Amino acid sequence: MTVISNSASLSIEKLPLAAEGVYTCQHILQPLFHGLSVTRLHFVIILIVPVTNPYIVMSDSSPVEGTSVIMRCGLENGTGPINYIWEQESRESQLTTVAEIYDDNRFNVTDVNRNHTGWYRCIASNQVNQQRSDRVCLVHHIVLVCAISKTVSLLCQASSNPPSQYVWFYNNSQVFTGPQYTITRILRMHTGHYACLAQNTYLNTRSRKTITLTVYCECSHKSLSRDCKQLYLHVPRLTHRIE
Repeated sequence: MTVISNSASLSIEKLPLAAEGVYTCQHILQPLFHGLSVTRLHFVIILIVPVTNPYIVMSDSSPVEGTSVIMRCGLENGTGPINYIWEQESRESQLTTVAEIYDDNRFNVTDVNRNHTGWYRCIASNQVNQQRSDRVCLVHHIVLVCAISKTVSLLCQASSNPPSQYVWFYNNSQVFTGPQYTITRILRMHTGHYACLAQNTYLNTRSRKTITLTVYCECSHKSLSRDCKQLYLHVPRLTHRIE
């Protein structure tokens, strides 16, 4: 801050934030036959700081379907009020403005579903400029949504004379009678514990074995799609003997 000699000028180079405030210019005049005459002029310098490059912070970048996510558009500097625009880029590369919020950097996504999957950016602007953040990815976790037309058969064999009778249980609930239990359209919801009860009513003997059926769904991360591309099954065979 420099006062220019022989003038009523004040020079401030590379205006810092500390320069903001109230300034007073005082003019003193001493006529030949009168007393001092003092004039004061007050003026205010208000600095508007440009917004810096924003960044996005998510409460959860991989939320479970049906939950909520809060996104925050962070700024290091920027004089308010600040306007925030949120953009979503879908897996088809379509750019959509999903929200415009005045002087609040939070964007709340409720009841997350597959339509919320994609890239997000925030744009922060004030009276001076606007800046766009780098994009961040939101990928939601799917809960029992993968369905593939695939048949799975569970076979139970028991050595017995006369032949055994078979009963199948799924998570302790009876679901089928017979040696082979077939699921015609496998889903992720079929994951669980399956038990085969083999019994010989003539000899009054029985045996029970339990296996775990695990259904894995592989999704395409490149396209950010929840559609299942492959289905992996682990289906052991039950073989046991009734003495």
